[in-house]
Amino acid sequence: MHQDRVDDDLPDLDPAAWRVERAGLVDVNPVARMLAEHRPFIDLDGDGEPDEVPHPEHSGPAARLVLSLGALEHGEVWLARQGAEVAAVAVWLPPDADHLAADLHREVTRELGTPPERDPEPAHAPLRSLVGATAHTLALARDSDARRVLTVLADAGRVPGERRAALLADVLAPVLDAEGAAGREVLAVTVDPAQVADLEALGFTEAGRTPLGAATLWLGARRPAALAGAAGRSGALLA
Repeated sequence: MHQDRVDDDLPDLDPAAWRVERAGLVDVNPVARMLAEHRPFIDLDGDGEPDEVPHPEHSGPAARLVLSLGALEHGEVWLARQGAEVAAVAVWLPPDADHLAADLHREVTRELGTPPERDPEPAHAPLRSLVGATAHTLALARDSDARRVLTVLADAGRVPGERRAALLADVLAPVLDAEGAAGREVLAVTVDPAQVADLEALGFTEAGRTPLGAATLWLGARRPAALAGAAGRSGALLA
């Protein structure tokens, strides 16, 4: 009997068996690797193609520094794991993280020996540009009581269709449920139009936009009434 497979190179795992857990230092390498392989669509120069990563040889070390010195220490990183593989990642930071992000950018450029350009075009310095646009966009939400901003939501493309929606809901659920129980909204930022669609399907509504090169940084909010019981209820295990 012929059996269809999504990808013959992927482990034969039950997609309902992912386990959601908070990431630690031991997870930095696999999370950074997954994020590098599944970057969001970023087109700041408006040519219709994903912007090239400046100094691609530094992207892995830079991601590891940002995760270990920034997200793990000052925010929260949650992952969904299928067996030994990372299936999805959510990175949350506090809304006042603009100074943290600027400090991290200086640390990364110092560690990697890549002095920043003066007043670069956004597409030439996407991280720096995103940091500035994020700080400006979050200023639009000064009256928000949010303590968590979703800055990264990524999946490895291992779970198709409706199961993917459940996977994304599950990896967001720990923070959504905790903040919802406290009566607080959460925020999210992205420049990827496809991710805007994902976030809207997960209950986020547009709260603001900031021009960024030829793109737009989207700010979404998820209100407390929509937060309680936010998990995808797909049968995932919560560590």
